[in-house]
Amino acid sequence: MAAIKAGWEHTVALKSNGTVVAWGHNGSGQTNTPAGLTGVMAIAAGAYHTVALKSDGTVVAWGHNDYGQTNIPAGLTGVTAIAAGAYHTVALKSNGTVVAWGANAAGQSTVPAGLNGVVAIAVGGYFAVALQGSGALVTWGSNDYGQRNVPAGLSGVTNVAAGYGHTLVLKNDGTVVAWGWNNYGQISIPAGLSGVAAIAAGVYHTVALKNDGTVVAWGYNDYGQTNVPVGLSGVAAVTAGYYHTVGLLGVLPPCTPHKATATAQVVNGYVVGATLTDTGCGYTNTPIVQIQGGGGTNASATAVVSNGVVVAINITNPGCCYTNGTRIVIASPPFVPTVSISVSRVNVAQHVVLGRKYVLESSTNLVLWTATGPPFTAQSEDINEEFFGNQTSQYFRLREVP
Repeated sequence: MAAIKAGWEHTVALKSNGTVVAWGHNGSGQTNTPAGLTGVMAIAAGAYHTVALKSDGTVVAWGHNDYGQTNIPAGLTGVTAIAAGAYHTVALKSNGTVVAWGANAAGQSTVPAGLNGVVAIAVGGYFAVALQGSGALVTWGSNDYGQRNVPAGLSGVTNVAAGYGHTLVLKNDGTVVAWGWNNYGQISIPAGLSGVAAIAAGVYHTVALKNDGTVVAWGYNDYGQTNVPVGLSGVAAVTAGYYHTVGLLGVLPPCTPHKATATAQVVNGYVVGATLTDTGCGYTNTPIVQIQGGGGTNASATAVVSNGVVVAINITNPGCCYTNGTRIVIASPPFVPTVSISVSRVNVAQHVVLGRKYVLESSTNLVLWTATGPPFTAQSEDINEEFFGNQTSQYFRLREVP
């Protein structure tokens, strides 16, 4: 599996081959994945509808549609991210603008005029949140529980999630900040929580995935949705629904140690994410990640490792002014450094006795010697000879022959 999302009572999974699987409550057809759907790169789940983003930037939706939440706006293309609320849907385009449709009684589908520079979106029950490349948060829709009241001075935000009536953000220092409805303790961050790599918000509960692949959950628990299984580790992603929580386990060894690879997601000049194309294997510590090329500056990222594989790349600074030539470079798993020297040409100076017969030999190990040519009779006491390509070796010797 490549990704998971939970609706109120159903779950959706994106497979690595670009197909989608869904299960759970199906009263509105929300788990009836359209026949032949392929090329999917991201998924979202609303209360009773499901949304898929294809690699060509188009969107497909199915399930409950009483409010038009699955009616994709005509001509919608260039989408890079999707999110779904109770009865509305939101899409982020590659130019940093946002499109929304569906229920709008609380203004949740009325995107603020002039909104741009957006790098991430989250959708709650009847509201939406957009994270701009500048780090600012813009919200619209219902505010019955203060879920849109962004704390003053909030900075360093790298990701955002939204529940029914609460909002939470992940900061670049691995901590979490939450606000809004708290009747069930869903915004009461556990003391000392740090090292968080990803966040998810259910209807009345909250989930955090840590860098070490473990999970912490809090809030409404009448159905055990915050009872993290004892010993659970190696989790690569988390999602939260109404009464359930789902974790996606990372790829487990054994495998051949090799380097992880990823592609950069650039929106409106900002590096907003990284898509793993190979998780690699054999990592015993967190590898260095560099963002190179693309003509931009200051973007940075960190890797999340679980069970020896890279399960996520978190953008800690989106930088500015990047193009589609931007590359994510991940260090290899630990290995013993080696040096390989290839000499294309070497000059050998020979000082010999005039009239004597010699052969020049070469070796790579001082054990096996091979003649570089036929024996010769010295016609001069000083001879210079050049060797090219695979004729060169580490060692040379001159041997007198009968």
